[in-house]
Formats: sequence, structure tokens, C-alpha cells
Amino acid sequence: MKKILLLTKLLLLSLITFSCYNEDNTFGETLVSSAFRNISTDTCTVTITSTIIDSLETNNKAVALVGQYTHDLWGSVSVNSFIPYQAPAYSIDMDETVRLDSLVLALGYSGYSIGDTMQHLSFTIHRLKEKIIQNDNGYLYNNSSFAYDEEAIAGYTIRPRPNDEERFEVRLPDELGQDLLNRLHQRDDVVSDDYFEDYFNGLVIKPADLCQNLISFAVGDTSAAMILYYHVEGELAESHVCIIYPNEENQFYQIQHDRTGTALAGIPLKNVELTSEEMDNRGLLFSGLGWYSRLGFPHLNSIMQQGERVSIESAYLKIYPETGTYSDYNPLPDSIYLYIIDENNVVTDAVTDYLGEAVQSGSLVVDDTFHENTYYYFDISTFIKEELGAFGFYKHNLQLVFTDDTYTKTLRNLTFSDQQGRNPISLQLTYKIYESY
Repeated sequence: MKKILLLTKLLLLSLITFSCYNEDNTFGETLVSSAFRNISTDTCTVTITSTIIDSLETNNKAVALVGQYTHDLWGSVSVNSFIPYQAPAYSIDMDETVRLDSLVLALGYSGYSIGDTMQHLSFTIHRLKEKIIQNDNGYLYNNSSFAYDEEAIAGYTIRPRPNDEERFEVRLPDELGQDLLNRLHQRDDVVSDDYFEDYFNGLVIKPADLCQNLISFAVGDTSAAMILYYHVEGELAESHVCIIYPNEENQFYQIQHDRTGTALAGIPLKNVELTSEEMDNRGLLFSGLGWYSRLGFPHLNSIMQQGERVSIESAYLKIYPETGTYSDYNPLPDSIYLYIIDENNVVTDAVTDYLGEAVQSGSLVVDDTFHENTYYYFDISTFIKEELGAFGFYKHNLQLVFTDDTYTKTLRNLTFSDQQGRNPISLQLTYKIYESY
């Protein structure tokens, strides 16, 4: 009897348990189901257009770039430096007899180089044939030019040591030194403050034809100065020194770019915009030459069609340098920057850090093992949030650039791929779709 009662209780308990779940029951379903969906994607379209600045201001930068560098994709870049000089101070009495010891050009490194510095750098020095005069706006550019003698007055070969603080001296012709000393000693008007640059227009330093590296020399103080060593007859003291300082305001460098056989061959040197498709699926930044890139997001608003309301949670841009376009001889830039531009390419703002204070410099993540996963990383969440829903006049793009100093004092460069290239650029977008309110 007890067994019958126990079985009966177990049966009743089973019936009660199964009756708590009903597969057809919909009560409370809307309370449990999510009213939104989170979507993550890295396939959002990013367009790339590369543009060359009309001209870069290269005077009064305190550097003289000299050399030649050949990029595997973008051709050969050769740089000449033009250096005018100021009238020196000279005080030896005219009754004394002076004798020339030597005239030298003193050069010191400023720390920048590109190319294989284990190879020698050979350069020649030429006399300018005309006075350097600034443009009406007070600038000289990377495409400015002044006539100079084709025949060199001196040549020199060095094993570059770009981080060395020591300076070295290149001997200039004694004839030039003697003429300068005679005129200074005789108080000739042509070496006075008013006429010196008409008498001596200055020097041009050019790389030798087979040069495959480029060095930056400092301009200022005694670096890039001409130094006149002489002695006074009858004195036992050491040689006297007359320093002829460079005119820093008018010193500039000139760039010549041979683009033969590259994707840039045949295009104008200014006022040009090239899509990444026209550059073999690449974007380009190249300081010295003046290239920068514009990034667009033409289909961003299409995600608004996926729900009743869409909000951006985060947006991270990754720019991958193309493997093979950088090396120890042509290292990746430490920093690149994004600015916000309107439909006329006018900068309206910058992509800043999370505090909204400093401009983001593009965090560089380096893959030392395989190099395939080296990239620059930007958080552009704020920009993308503000762009969602914008159209026409209110729509903006991003401008990818170097700093002004990088553009005007170096040949740093960055080659990166569009989304059809070898190392595709990506926008990692996370957004929320609200199905109902």
C-alpha cells in the first residue's frame, strides 16, 4: 500500500513539473528579447586620394639637405642645397701684411639621413652665378632655382655619420680665399654689408651622380659657414680666423624627382589628385616632395538603413604600411596625423585624443617577426559619430599628413594600400541597431 502511495506521489510531481513549460507560450517574450543588435565590421569602404602640395617652403629651415635616394616604387629624388653668405666682420689694420692659410667650408650633421649610410656620400661644390632673392611672399621653395657654374670648385667624399656632433671642413680654392682676404683687408666696398651678396652670390652643394644616400647638414652658427684662415706677417701667434656666416633666411634646398617607370610618370608636378586605383591601389605620403592623402567614407550612411535607429559605438582606423616599401635605410615615420577637412579640402579640425586636447599621432604597432601586421592605429570614433547622417556641404573627409618640420626637413615617406591592395587599410566599426524604441 505504501508503495502504491509513493508511486502516485511521484506521478503527480512529474505532471506538475512538465506543466511549468509550454513551448507555445509567448507571454513575456518581448520582455526577454533584445531591442537592439550590436554589429562589428571591418568592411566599411575607405577611399584614398593622394595629392601633391603645389610647393614646399624650404628656406630658413636651418638644414641643408644633400644627396640622392631612390625609392623602389616612386623613383629617384636628388637634393641640392643653395647657401648665400653675409658680409663678415674683419678688423686687421690695413698697414699690416696678411697671408692666406686656407679657405674652408665647415659642415656639421643635423641628425637626419635616408639611404645606406654605410656607403660613401660624394658631393661637389659650385659657385652661384646670381644673387638669391626671395619671392614676393618671402619664401623659397623646393622647386626654386638659381643659376650656378656647372664646373665644381671643390669636391668631397665622406662616410656619413649623421649622429656625429663633430664637424668637418672642405677646402675651397685658394684663389677664392685670396680674393676674399684681399678685398676684406683693403676695405673694398664690394665686401661691405650692402654689396657682399652681389659680389659673392654663394655656394651650391650637389650630390654626385651615383650617390645613393642623403644627409642633412646643419645651417647656423659655424655649420655651413665659410672660414678664412690667415696670419699676420711677423706675428708668432696662431692663425687668425674670419667666419663668413650663411644667410639663413635665404638658404634653401631644391628637389629634383625622376619618376620614370613609376606610377607617377607623366603626371603634373602640382595641382593633381590621384585615386588609389591610379596609383596601383596605393596611398602616398612623401615629405620633401609634398605628397599627402585624403581618406573618405562614402557609404557610411548606408548603415542607417539597417534599423529604426543606428548609433556608432566605436571606430578604429588601421593603416598598414606596404611591406617592402620601408627598411632600416628608409624607416617608417614615427608619427602621422589626421586632420578633418571640408569639401574644399580646407582643414576644419584635427582628430584628437580622448581628452580632445592633443592631435593623435597614430600609434605605430610593429610586427618585427613577419611585418605583415605592422600598422598605424587611430581612434576616430568621435569623427565617425559626427559624420553619421551628414551629407552634401556638411560631409567631411580626413587628411593624412606629416608635421610641417617632417615635410620641410626630411624625405620621410609612407606607402600604404587601399582595400584592394596587398596590406588593406581597414575601418573597424562597431555600431548598435535599435529595432524599436
